Amino acid sequence: MMYRGLLRAAQYGLRLAAIGCADTRSLLYTYHQMYQFDPNQFNPQQRQAVLHSDGPMLVLAGAGSGKTRIIAHRIAYLTAIRHIAPESIVAVSFTNKAARELRQRVADLIGIDTAKRCHLSTFHALGADILRANISKLGWKLPFAIIDNDDQISIIKDVLKELHLQGSAYDPDNLMRFISHVKTAHVAPLDMPGMRWNPQGRTLAKVFDHYQIIRKSMNAVDFDDMIALPVDLLENYPTVLEQYTNSWRYLLVDEYQDTNALQFRMLQLLCAKQANLMVVGDDDQSIYAFRGADSSHILNFPNQFPDVQIVSLEQNYRSTQIILDAANAVIAKNAKRHPKNLWSQTKEGEKIKAFSCNNPEEEAAFVIEQIRAVAAAKGLSYRDFAVLYRTNPQSRALEEILVKSNLPYRIVGGSKFYEHAEIRDLLFYLRAIYSHHDELALRRIINTPRRGIAAATLSRMDERSKREKIDFFESVKREANDDALPQAARLKLAEFVDIIEKFHRRFMAKSEPLDITLSALIDAIHYIAYIQSSSNSDENAQHRRDNVAELVTAIASYESSEGRDLGGYLQRVALEPPQKKEDQNPDEITLMTIHAAKGLEFKQVYIIGCEENLLPHANSLQEPALSEERRLFYVGITRAKKYLTLTWCRTRRKQHELIEIEPTRFLKDIPDSVIEISNASSSPVVQQIEADVAAKRAARFAQMRALFK
Repeated sequence: MMYRGLLRAAQYGLRLAAIGCADTRSLLYTYHQMYQFDPNQFNPQQRQAVLHSDGPMLVLAGAGSGKTRIIAHRIAYLTAIRHIAPESIVAVSFTNKAARELRQRVADLIGIDTAKRCHLSTFHALGADILRANISKLGWKLPFAIIDNDDQISIIKDVLKELHLQGSAYDPDNLMRFISHVKTAHVAPLDMPGMRWNPQGRTLAKVFDHYQIIRKSMNAVDFDDMIALPVDLLENYPTVLEQYTNSWRYLLVDEYQDTNALQFRMLQLLCAKQANLMVVGDDDQSIYAFRGADSSHILNFPNQFPDVQIVSLEQNYRSTQIILDAANAVIAKNAKRHPKNLWSQTKEGEKIKAFSCNNPEEEAAFVIEQIRAVAAAKGLSYRDFAVLYRTNPQSRALEEILVKSNLPYRIVGGSKFYEHAEIRDLLFYLRAIYSHHDELALRRIINTPRRGIAAATLSRMDERSKREKIDFFESVKREANDDALPQAARLKLAEFVDIIEKFHRRFMAKSEPLDITLSALIDAIHYIAYIQSSSNSDENAQHRRDNVAELVTAIASYESSEGRDLGGYLQRVALEPPQKKEDQNPDEITLMTIHAAKGLEFKQVYIIGCEENLLPHANSLQEPALSEERRLFYVGITRAKKYLTLTWCRTRRKQHELIEIEPTRFLKDIPDSVIEISNASSSPVVQQIEADVAAKRAARFAQMRALFK
């Protein structure tokens, strides 16, 4: 083997001699570090992207087309074949994970030392590099501090105190998000849409300005500053701009369809002198508008760079042709897109399966039973399966079945349903109402939603509890009647006590369904109004309201199968396993939103809730949001390598009513030749569920008749 290696190295004798290797070991080491371009390892379009000379290039990289590999080989080709200085190459990704993967791939091709000389990072890390060299021009000192969210909240609280806004309706978390939106838009606060007519606009602008002053006095930058401040430098200091446009000659951008306005401006400035900009992305996978991503950047790229070369990577190395035929047909309905038609050499494969179910509980049970059966029949591991959904609350029914079935699973890209803050708030209310001795629950909810109960009042209750040896709730009741406390504080405590005792009686009376009582509790504490006021956007508020609605549905579902027993429900929730710490390759079924699934792949994918008003979402039925919903469905389909199953429900509960549901309009776009549609109700597991529910319902009616007799 050694002699074969020496012989191959000798074929490059002239190149190696020029390097001046001292001995055989260094000769072999140098040979292995040299990048050898092999045109046969690329398809024609990939080869064109790698070998591109100079000027702008748009690489439309379809799902599963090997885009990261192409970027890595492009960097290797520039450095090793064209002898471009590594220091003049910049490649940016959006996540630390993607940047790490790119660095590793480049290091494997050209060696660690050369890879380190390239600028391979995220947008924010690149911005931080610019700031370390130039931030003094903006009045900061070196070294500057980078603050996290907790530090930002602390500064915002100081701002509220300074502006005499403590205890007001201004929530620090919401203000932090507002500040982030302003910086990302790169405008003055009052120039944000609708701000000049917003009654709170001028106050919000003052909060923003004071935050900036305090932050700068601390010589600190936040996460958004790492893009906003470099843009300020590049726009306002010509020498700084010239420095980077001369030094950074080749720019490569991954996932270009996800750029926001500020990142786009940064790229514009950096490639103003030498337009050696290669952007790689897929407008058909632009699904992050809610984060500020603007798909028009990739759609309009040819207009911004008239001499651009465009190459489409359409060969897919992930999925079967059947799955790609479905994906192509779905996305073709979008009007504004760069035309692409994915294809695969893997022609064989099963047709897509589609099933209608009666309701979410049956859908969840059917999917989990299918996974168990398919895993056994096809010899697959649980890690080969993913269940995708449009909204996080849809995981609730799946999780309950998985826990009951004792099957391993993990949630990716979001908390488990019962770990969302709004769900925990309401569960703590239920715990406190069920047992007044649950001090942890009482402490959690006494100021949620905010009641203005001061820390001094809480300290008084703690002291009384210890002094009189009574539990926390009894201490609250006594403080509510203690004339030594100001009347306003007594009224707030009395209101809290009244809610806990009133709903304890209602839940224990068992005179109405659990979901009706829970809904009344949510109204009594004005929790929906609290969600609206404490959310950073209408979309975030909608997600949180959806979670609350799903909790009401969950408790109704529990009562339907197990009877009206609040204690039993709380016990079931308490047995929910905690979020597991992920290992490198866990043998677990993966649950995630379609948004979180982007960039991943699985042998078997289930997309549940393929329904109108869910996928597409009820808030996204008009353009351009509808086109993004179609792209989202396309992303979900293209996560599947071999097998794809779609499910939807015929009915769902909404505000105590059972409503009929239509399957998603996107289902009609899939050709009949690649899909088989069936009714999941014929499944033995679904029939058994219906029989069990009917039997329990009959038993409860029999008990009620016996009581009346």
